[in-house]
Amino acid sequence: MNEKDVDMKHALKKAERKGRRKGWLGRIRNFFIGVICGMLILTLFTAYMHGLKVKDAFRALFTTETAVEDRDLTLINHRIFGYKAADFAEAVLGDEEQLKKLEVYSREVTDVATLTQTGLFNIKAFSKYQLITYNGTAVYTVDLSGLTADDITLDEETKIVTMKVPSPQLEPINIPSENIQFGEVEKEAFAFGNIKLTPEQQAEVETQAKERMLQKLESENVISDATAAAEHSIWEIFQPMISNLSSKYTLKIEFTD
Repeated sequence: MNEKDVDMKHALKKAERKGRRKGWLGRIRNFFIGVICGMLILTLFTAYMHGLKVKDAFRALFTTETAVEDRDLTLINHRIFGYKAADFAEAVLGDEEQLKKLEVYSREVTDVATLTQTGLFNIKAFSKYQLITYNGTAVYTVDLSGLTADDITLDEETKIVTMKVPSPQLEPINIPSENIQFGEVEKEAFAFGNIKLTPEQQAEVETQAKERMLQKLESENVISDATAAAEHSIWEIFQPMISNLSSKYTLKIEFTD
């Protein structure tokens, strides 16, 4: 092999190496051009979807969330387009154990019934009196068993997930027999013996006591306390589910009736 052939072979190898370098550089250049074009398209799409200016969308796209000392935990989520209401509905409705009638508030309520038993010809001297104290419990519940995906909405701008639930309802007031206290029978001058009621009369007196208890609960606006307690209880149950999906979203409870 003469000197000319050696020079030619060396030149070919040099050209091959140079072409290989240009090929890799071209691939890298094309990759970054593709990334830049993709980010530009994503910025324009984000601006269109959220009604933002292009510069604001571009700034938001490149603003990162970092862990800070005063937070217990920062959850990293790489979803680009955020969440939909269906995502949160799936998380909430997936926990069937919590979708039940939930006791949210209880209040002890008391009523005193005054019994009067008249004697001969309704003459006061033959009358007897007795006080009966009824101690019952008023329990308010919220039925979550009928909750559907339509009851869960999302405000992407404020990052608020709204859950619409039924308002608290008062269950029938329970008065255990051991919580009924009979006072001493007071008698006029010519009255004798105790006051005896038939089962029907006892049921009627208890029914009247429950009606007065209901009136007392309404007059004291206990339903407002029950509603506040319901909101707190439901929030404590379902907010962790929302936070597990994304720490940026907050649950809001809205009562439907």
